[in-house]
Amino acid sequence: MGINVEFRRKVFHIFGGLLWLIPLFYLPKSLLLIFSLFVIVLNLTFVLKIAEDKIKPIYKLIYLFERERNLERPAIQALWLNLGVFLSFLFFTKECATVGIVLTAVGDGFAGLIGYHFGKIKIGEKSLEGFLAFFVSSSLALLPFLGAFSFFVAFVGALVEILPKKIDDNFLLPLVGSALECII
Repeated sequence: MGINVEFRRKVFHIFGGLLWLIPLFYLPKSLLLIFSLFVIVLNLTFVLKIAEDKIKPIYKLIYLFERERNLERPAIQALWLNLGVFLSFLFFTKECATVGIVLTAVGDGFAGLIGYHFGKIKIGEKSLEGFLAFFVSSSLALLPFLGAFSFFVAFVGALVEILPKKIDDNFLLPLVGSALECII
């Protein structure tokens, strides 16, 4: 029995999201923005399935992490994440963008892992268990950066995650986390 796709997705979401911290801390802002745009354009080529027949091994890898409902637009949620991270880089300081990235990668990742596998108490399409996993994991991950303020940021992030919305939370969360850190 193999690892299910939701588990693979969320583990990749956590580690892949946190990888954005490397260019954030090691590239000057101009190169960071250029690199981010390159990633977005590359990601967009996967979503639009440009040259799918020429790079089948890459698509096979992408499909290992894709939900059934997203197979027509593979990597669409990664695109939303990359767009949200890019805008965080563009509009906020490095410290603020760090909070947005950590909130998204850790909170959303653990919410999905716990909610999918253990969620019993439903709140719309999500679960109370996922909400609590988001809150606890992102509070702990942000504690070294924010101190007690991490609990507030984690709670707001968990609300953004669980409430119904028309915009993908992978896009919203980096912006919400970055904005909360910069505003307060």
